[in-house]
Amino acid sequence: MLVLAVSGTAYANFGPHGGYTSDTDGCAACHRAHTSFSTLGWTDLQGEQRTSALLISDAANMTDFCYACHGDAAPGASTNVQMGIYDSGPSGGASGVATNPAGVSVFSATNSAYGADLNGGGFQSIGATHTVMSAHDMPRGPVGDPTYNPKVGPSIMWGDGDTLAVGSFRCTSCHDPHGSSNYRLLKDEVNSVQVGGYNLAGAPTPWVLSNEEGFPTGGFKKGSDGALDVAAYKPNYTSAQYAKNPGKAMSAWCSACHTGYSTLDSATNYGAYESVRLGDGTLSPLGSQMRHRHPVDVALDIGTSHDPANRALTVPLEDDAGLPLEMGISQMAAGADHTSAKIWDERGNVSCLTCHYAHGSSAVATGWAVAELAGTLAAPAPKKVTPGNSALAASQTNPLGVNPNFSQALLRYDNRGVCERCHNK
Repeated sequence: MLVLAVSGTAYANFGPHGGYTSDTDGCAACHRAHTSFSTLGWTDLQGEQRTSALLISDAANMTDFCYACHGDAAPGASTNVQMGIYDSGPSGGASGVATNPAGVSVFSATNSAYGADLNGGGFQSIGATHTVMSAHDMPRGPVGDPTYNPKVGPSIMWGDGDTLAVGSFRCTSCHDPHGSSNYRLLKDEVNSVQVGGYNLAGAPTPWVLSNEEGFPTGGFKKGSDGALDVAAYKPNYTSAQYAKNPGKAMSAWCSACHTGYSTLDSATNYGAYESVRLGDGTLSPLGSQMRHRHPVDVALDIGTSHDPANRALTVPLEDDAGLPLEMGISQMAAGADHTSAKIWDERGNVSCLTCHYAHGSSAVATGWAVAELAGTLAAPAPKKVTPGNSALAASQTNPLGVNPNFSQALLRYDNRGVCERCHNK
């Protein structure tokens, strides 16, 4: 019933996801006021879990509820985030437009490439053949259930040392299914941090913007005004077109959870997740250390200049087509081809999503990319990790991952391919 109800209405801030009129029918696509049989709940402003969200579903968890449209073989949306591809759905296939028998367009056109990989990657695979090796893990069933994510125990939130309780992370941890001021329904408040929203007059104040054709640069408005925003918007789910928004943008949005990454240098305590292996084979936790991080929200051109006065590197950086940057809206060429694979250049800002996928990646880490620290007479030195020489915590199931949570880190390329493509060593 859910699939039939929302078929053809699954674009960001489209259909059931925002742009509601005062007499909207969008609520009925997902909710029943009196006869819901879903046990899924919602969280109030005090962080209390409430039951029920009155959803039209018998899904046992939010992931499966979202997969009813955004999963594999689900007809409700073209954005198949489970398999990480843009597949058949409300866009009408390869043409991007579908019409009713009267010839009137019933689904808005997109600039996405039919059958191509999604910008955010996937949770289970990337396309038909590439298995996801790391993802923003989302549990699908109770602990012990075969469908539950295999990682046992809490998940490390890279950069701040905090942990998430088992089962607490889900699609709605990042996305607001009712619409938001931000790109791709990204929530306006995350982890109690304001990262978008609306002012007292109701005007949007977004943090995350896009260079997609027709994207409302001031963010998505609410109600009928928001519906007008959507009418002119042609999203591109398969060619990354992120926009600059200095001091905010995607990196600042991600930092609402990954708080340690909001500064280049900050003290972080990873506890036992990063240790030095001593001569007797035991692990000695490093504890709280000052971590130094690659800059984000800075233009790539600071590394391409040959002038030493402009912080020139020994080898100038290269702009790679596979590492998307955030381009200023005014820097987009007039009449730019929004279907092209690369619309950025060295003026673009480096962002979290320059190196990482948001949902899941098929990249693997081997060799020195999974080195651990081993004690020597002088100082700790890197030592390659193999399944036979790594004493992992019981909560870690991947013997060839990256500290501190031993995953493949959502990288766009294997090992440290994202580094080499820019730094060209």
